[in-house]
Amino acid sequence: MIWLRRLLLILTIVPSFTQAELTILTSHEPPMNFEQHGKMDGITTDYVKLLMKHVETPSEIQIAPWARVLEAGMQQRNTLIFSAERNPQREEHFYWIGPVMAKRWYFIARDTTQFPYQQLAQYKEVDNIGVLRADNRETWLKAQGFSNGYPVSNLEQAYKMLMSERLDLVLTGDIEHAYMLSHHPEYRSLVTVFYVTTAYSYLAFSRNTDPAILKQWQNAFEQQKHSLDLKQIQQRWSQKLDRELQLNNGMFEFSN
Repeated sequence: MIWLRRLLLILTIVPSFTQAELTILTSHEPPMNFEQHGKMDGITTDYVKLLMKHVETPSEIQIAPWARVLEAGMQQRNTLIFSAERNPQREEHFYWIGPVMAKRWYFIARDTTQFPYQQLAQYKEVDNIGVLRADNRETWLKAQGFSNGYPVSNLEQAYKMLMSERLDLVLTGDIEHAYMLSHHPEYRSLVTVFYVTTAYSYLAFSRNTDPAILKQWQNAFEQQKHSLDLKQIQQRWSQKLDRELQLNNGMFEFSN
């Protein structure tokens, strides 16, 4: 009887412990989140690591292709994905913690003379625009009536294809572009030709996440968004990107 009581006690404890575990997923999108030398790095990765110090949820950061990350966030319980840009198509699938980053989107090209267009709709006539597969930018372009998006796996591929004239334009963000230029001098001849819009990246939790987990992370975000530790992350990445990264109420962005 004593053995049976102990077994019943274990069976009642294990499920509650399992429910408290959290899956954390991200993708390769430097400088926000990426793997380097076997370790996770990035602006948003550092942000998440900071918050992890102030929550009780046992977890570790895993990396996968973005399409798989997004699917897992929509289907799995107790799952955090980052950084996810908020849009109408995703709104009801997640609880949104943040925002943690603002990104200004631009079309970039090999030179400015090719595309003197002043209106967004004019770019629908371009042959092909490089865009990350399953990314919010691809979704956004389709929602605006663009049929000329050319999905690629990562920005490095898109920039190479642009330089080799296999793409006419690439839709990129100001922070990603700064990272590419700081690490790949061969792309410094590329120019921005049109400001598209500004998108906001969040930490996104799956809808069937334990409310206790959500509360822990929301509290940690509120407590840390003005902390010295977050300012140190800002300073670190400003140096790495060779451009001043602003911190606005817990959200990173470049100044205009």
